[in-house]
Amino acid sequence: MARPETRVENNFAKWCRESGLFCLKLSALAVAGFPDRTVILPGGRLACVEFKSDKGKTSPVQDQRIAALRRLDVPVLVTSDANEAKEFIKGLISDTVETRNDSTAVGKTRKKR
Repeated sequence: MARPETRVENNFAKWCRESGLFCLKLSALAVAGFPDRTVILPGGRLACVEFKSDKGKTSPVQDQRIAALRRLDVPVLVTSDANEAKEFIKGLISDTVETRNDSTAVGKTRKKR
């Protein structure tokens, strides 16, 4: 029988695929403590999601890995809710698109000079 968080994770992974995003399971590559899913966002940014059951807690090695990722400015969410994970990714995509649009606008202004 699948763990409850596995169903939530699979739901999230399916949504990512349907949204045209790569949603990788790097923990399957024997990277101890790495979050369950790594999502490649537009612009080449990464975000990670660790799924836990409602009462689940991260292990010490997961805490270390998450802290290391955050020091590298990789956004990481720990959740038991697929919808929360989706909103997390949507927010990051929105931020990425706004930043890219701002950069494009600045670039266009410079070209006109």
